[in-house]
Amino acid sequence: MSLPIEQVVALYSLLLTPIPQLSAIGLSVSTLDVLGCLRLALAVKQIKHSLRLKAAKKAVVNGGPEAVAMSEKLERSNVGAEINLATIWSMFVIVYGGELLISSFVSEPPSFFTSATGPIMFTLSHVVIEQGFKFLPSLLPIQPNLKWELPFAILDALARSALLCSYTPPYILGHRLATIRENPQALLLCGMLNANAGFFLVNTFSMLSPNGWSVQTPPELEPWGWTSLDILVAPIMTALFATLTHSQSVWRDAHIQATSYMGYGPLKGNFTTTNEKYSGAGTTDSAPFDDESARAICAMILMGLFSGRALKNFGGMPAFARMIGMGSTQQKLKTQ
Repeated sequence: MSLPIEQVVALYSLLLTPIPQLSAIGLSVSTLDVLGCLRLALAVKQIKHSLRLKAAKKAVVNGGPEAVAMSEKLERSNVGAEINLATIWSMFVIVYGGELLISSFVSEPPSFFTSATGPIMFTLSHVVIEQGFKFLPSLLPIQPNLKWELPFAILDALARSALLCSYTPPYILGHRLATIRENPQALLLCGMLNANAGFFLVNTFSMLSPNGWSVQTPPELEPWGWTSLDILVAPIMTALFATLTHSQSVWRDAHIQATSYMGYGPLKGNFTTTNEKYSGAGTTDSAPFDDESARAICAMILMGLFSGRALKNFGGMPAFARMIGMGSTQQKLKTQ
């Protein structure tokens, strides 16, 4: 059974092509950029709503005027758009928090220093989502559910793979110092920070809390918080991409040793790399994949992991069967 690598590569090519209409007004963004921005804005909206519900329930349990005030605040938050700078700022921290740390480590300016396209797109996406809840409240899910989270798992996988395989490695692999360029630890750390540091900062300072900012222990540092799927896949996918593409000598040697140990013959497929250092190594048994194919493999793995997480969090296979209309049919057959 062969993996649909070429199909995923073609999908990336389509999604990463700049949108002509936006490029004409100076915003060089792709379809994946737009979908990713809207997805983040919706996720932030859902998180804020969930935190408000928890705060309201806690206030009701405690009783008193606080409960009435919180209930009224929750009711107002469900009606109309809630466009505010605090939410936009939180989105900026989520997106650029890790990049800002990495930039300080490698002495490179962050992307928002050289281009305003990203901040503009995230701001507009926040406005679009809020207006969507105002004018089409039944269209968008205020609470996550399986019907939405399964398609979102595919989008999240494509976006996360692009982040870990296309946007993060150049910070290290293109560095002017060989000690950084060939350091596998630096590569893994960059992947971890770029994917998770933003949410870590937002959770630490409770930026999305309805009660205002406060310092708390983020979920990542609570018992078993390190087992979160988002935390684990960042270094694993970064390492897999580096191994498949021979981005650094350590990963090249690991790939050679692994294929030799498992007794694989010559690999079949597209194995030319865009990494000039290892170009021309495409005829050996452990030849490197090209960057696009390696990214596609990482994306397919993440699709499976994120889809599995969505199923686990929202009722498992019984819920999936009900969603596609099989659950009720099976129940009728059992009762007949």
